[in-house]
Formats: sequence, structure tokens, C-alpha cells
Amino acid sequence: MCLCSTIHTAHTGDTIQRRVKDEDGHWVLWEISVPPAVKEFNRCMGGVDLSDALITYYKVIHKTQKWYFMDIAIVKAFLLYKVITKGKGQVPMHQKAFRETLVEELSAAATVDRPAPSPTPHRAHHKPVHISGDSTTGRLRCRHCHAKTPVKCSSCDVPLCFLPSRDCL
Repeated sequence: MCLCSTIHTAHTGDTIQRRVKDEDGHWVLWEISVPPAVKEFNRCMGGVDLSDALITYYKVIHKTQKWYFMDIAIVKAFLLYKVITKGKGQVPMHQKAFRETLVEELSAAATVDRPAPSPTPHRAHHKPVHISGDSTTGRLRCRHCHAKTPVKCSSCDVPLCFLPSRDCL
């Protein structure tokens, strides 16, 4: 880690304890000297480390910036929830339970009683689909006019013409 600071002195003789493995493979505490800038950084950045740790537990699959910000907002809301519930003397729920509750509450708030959609006409289910990307290969004979066509019905799987001059669909 490299830090440059004009506020802090170069070295004040401060030390911190770190666990280090010795030659035998046992963990021992060592006193390590630390510059004041690093000590101040570690003191102030505890919340960022906690936030990063909490995000890694339940990471969103989408790696876009929008979903990252959504994840950050959820973690910050969870941290705020923990502070508030501990202040009230209650036991806060775990992050997974918090996320599940958040999803349930947001989805319940978003539900609106809507009338049932009107039934779609029969023709709406029959949509033209190209048989292949090439217009000359993969053509079949139209079931209605027997001309070669690269289009078929998506629901019936029947080759039909779908041209301005011949519309057999």
C-alpha cells in the first residue's frame, strides 16, 4: 500500500499488532510499525470494508453498474436497519432474511388490482417465423398455395406465405 500525505508526519513510532505465522506454522502476535497516514486510513475505512464484505455474501448476477448500485443500496439499508434495531434493544435479522423481507415488502407494495386482460384474438397466437437465415436454403412449400416460402407459423409449425403479394398466413 502506498499513501502520500501532507497532513501526517512520516513516522511517529506507532505500532499495531498483527497475527503472523512463525517458522513452526503457529500464529503469533507481532508488533509492526505503522505510519500515521495508514493508521488514520484504517480507522476511517472500516465501513467501506464492512460494506464490501457484506456485498460479497449475496452478490447479484448482473454485473452492470445499475445492479451494483442496487446492491450497495440494499447493503446500506441493512446496515442502517441493524443500527436501528440494536438501538431499540431488538435482535436484528440476518442479511439474507432482510433481503427476503425487502423483496416481499417491495413486491407487495407494487401489486395493483388490475382487470384481467381481454382474451387475445385467435390470429394473435399465429405469428410468422423465418425458417432459416438464408432466403434460398431451407424453404418449404406453402400449405395453402404450394409456392416456396421461407416463413412458417410459430404455433402451427406449418409453412405459409407471408408476402405482400401472397399472404396465406
